[in-house]
Amino acid sequence: MNHTDLCSGTPITLDQVLDARERRAAIQREMLKDIQRDNTALISFTLNIVGPIKVFPYTILAFEAGLEAIRECLLWLEADITAFREVREVTGYEAFFSVKKESGLARICKTHLTELEETHPLGRLFDIDVLMPDGTKVSRESLGYAGRTCLLCDRPAFLCGRSRTHTAQELVEREISLMRDFFVERFSVHIGLLMQKALFYEVNTTLKPGLVDLMHNGAHTDMDRYTFRDSAYALTSYFIEVTRQGMEFALKEGKEEDLPELFASIRPLGIAAETAMKQATGGVNTHKGMIFSGGILCCALGYDIVSRDAGGSFRLKYANPGEAFPHLETTVRQMLVHLPDDFQRLDTSHAASHGERLYRQYGITGIRGEAHLGFPSLFHMGYPLFLRVLAHGGSLNEAGCITLLHYMAETEDSNLITRSGYETAAKIRRELKRFLEYASYEEQLAVLPRLDDHFVRNHISPGGSADMLALTYFLYFTGILPCRWD
Repeated sequence: MNHTDLCSGTPITLDQVLDARERRAAIQREMLKDIQRDNTALISFTLNIVGPIKVFPYTILAFEAGLEAIRECLLWLEADITAFREVREVTGYEAFFSVKKESGLARICKTHLTELEETHPLGRLFDIDVLMPDGTKVSRESLGYAGRTCLLCDRPAFLCGRSRTHTAQELVEREISLMRDFFVERFSVHIGLLMQKALFYEVNTTLKPGLVDLMHNGAHTDMDRYTFRDSAYALTSYFIEVTRQGMEFALKEGKEEDLPELFASIRPLGIAAETAMKQATGGVNTHKGMIFSGGILCCALGYDIVSRDAGGSFRLKYANPGEAFPHLETTVRQMLVHLPDDFQRLDTSHAASHGERLYRQYGITGIRGEAHLGFPSLFHMGYPLFLRVLAHGGSLNEAGCITLLHYMAETEDSNLITRSGYETAAKIRRELKRFLEYASYEEQLAVLPRLDDHFVRNHISPGGSADMLALTYFLYFTGILPCRWD
């Protein structure tokens, strides 16, 4: 497989390799000068990367994962890091830790760091040396561990290396496969769990007019918070899988013009997810809208995080929240360029869904139209508003309630229209929009009980707006919670 940008870099020469070894030894000697006691040690960390290209996006991520794992290990050992140095050159990234502890540190560190090499998904690529104050390395064998095995077979690594049992290309492909599988899995699970978290925060946001929350079941008699909880758990594996599909599509060099194929590939997953949801809820439709819109965002983010970050960072770093996620919006539009065709293919011979009936009667496209345009209400109205409320000093719950009101006023909420009628829904939107133009955040929060009472008495539920709120929470959590690689 051609991994393009994710595996490209600058080839190095033999002289550069030798110079790097000399530099590493010099740094170790310099740092060892400050280590004069038995309860101190020096840890030297590099990666075992075959071939002339030592630094490319995958190895940068692997190095960061190793650093996090080593720091976690030292924290667990209650060892103090007294000095730290890094080298980030084309010859390979390196890190050096001077650490101290009450007693027997070097052998304790080597034992636990060897376990890290043996058990971490990328541990086979880690090369972690532990040096005593006199510069002597603590060997794996002295602690009862066997020597390192080959990447491709169970034989000792040094034997395969000496006899050249495997080609360099075979070893490189194996290294890339290890890193690729690790990062795709970790990031997919990370995003799937963030979507689950967003669903939990949405249902717990209180007070939401006519919706299930911490206080009541709103206008619903067939669902409660526990129904939503069960549904969120049932859908988590779906959100993980569609994120993985997006990453895999990008890794297989899926081009932007081919993104409609990516959307087509996840639609069967959405159908299966709806079945899983109903099995978990006893047939109740809690998150059908989120299966559609949440699945699209997860998939687009999986694609975007691979195809865009040729510089090597898989972390989500958006310096300016007001301009966050511009690539994601574009990716969604490209994925869904043919989505309006769904309306042209509607079969009038069968019972239509609520959304299909609204399109036939009023031309309302609802969440499909919103998604087709790249979720403009989310990126340009809801999410920026959510951040402004937080910056104003509002809590997450207050930001959620206020943002929900604006979604109700600004978007075509199919659920709201279906449960109240077209004219009533239009009136609600007009009056709410007029109110929100001049109301302070405090006044917007104060209107919630009266609005909720009206919605509950008239069995009105703005479920589509609740879905948009869940997507808002998702963007927020994705922006502030980076994926951990340790």
